[in-house]
Amino acid sequence: MKPHITTQEIILAHAMEIAKTQGVDKLSIRKLATACGIAIGSVYNYFPNKDAVVTVMADQFWNGIFEDQERVYRSHMGFTAFVEAYYAFLYAKLSPYDSSWIREMDGKIPKGQVLELFRRALAEDMRANGAIWNMEFHPDNFCEYVFSNLMALLANGEVSPRFFIFLLENLLYRE
Repeated sequence: MKPHITTQEIILAHAMEIAKTQGVDKLSIRKLATACGIAIGSVYNYFPNKDAVVTVMADQFWNGIFEDQERVYRSHMGFTAFVEAYYAFLYAKLSPYDSSWIREMDGKIPKGQVLELFRRALAEDMRANGAIWNMEFHPDNFCEYVFSNLMALLANGEVSPRFFIFLLENLLYRE
């Protein structure tokens, strides 16, 4: 009988499949070991606990997002058009997963790369009314607020952020 070969990548692939089909909240070390056809202790050789598995899954997930996100933005497309396109991009990436995945991923987002792209899109939007910014209402805080709201809309299962886009347009483009 040939030995069963296990790697961290194989364990993560099974963990991702469980997260997609059953939800990250249903993931356990026992269920993961069963899915991989290995002993529970073998999983612990690679991960100390479920949180460590989820953290590595989140890192891989967001790294995949970051690799693709630059294709969403086109120079001078306007901030609200970018936000709408980015929402569609995230919706497509997250739609195969159970809703618990979105809630779990929201807490593990390395926001720096996302917010950098949002800030660039806002800075290049020539239609945006620059007079709205002040010490309390700053573009950095605004971009973080916009992204947080997009994640909340995704967690609520909203197919489109159209109402939110309408609010942003009325704030950014009014004279």
